[in-house]
Amino acid sequence: MTVQKSYVDVKEYITRISKKNGWKLNTDQESLNDLIQGLQDNFNRLGYYNCPCRDSQEDPQLDRDIICPCRYAEPDIKEYGYCYCTLYSRIDYDQNQSMRMIPERRPPIA
Repeated sequence: MTVQKSYVDVKEYITRISKKNGWKLNTDQESLNDLIQGLQDNFNRLGYYNCPCRDSQEDPQLDRDIICPCRYAEPDIKEYGYCYCTLYSRIDYDQNQSMRMIPERRPPIA
C-alpha cells in the first residue's frame, strides 16, 4: 500500500523544492490550493507527484519528466518567469501581472 500524503505534506514538499531552487510559490491562494490538491490527488492515486496540469501515463518511468518539479520547470521559469502550471516562479517575478499560457515543452506522447 502506498503512503497517503496530506495537504500539509504536499505543502511542505513544494515549499522545500521552491526554497532549494530559489523560487517562490504561486501567491494566489485559490490557485495554490488547487495545485496542492492536484498534487495530493496524484500522489495518493499514483504514488508520485505527477504534475497537476499534465496527463499521467500512470507509470513513473514514462512520467519521470513530469514529476514535480518537472524537467521543464527550470527552463520555463528562466524564460517566462513561472512554470507551466504556475506553481513555481522566479523570486523577482511579479505575480500580479497576467500570466499567459506557456507553450508545452513536453514532446507529444506516441
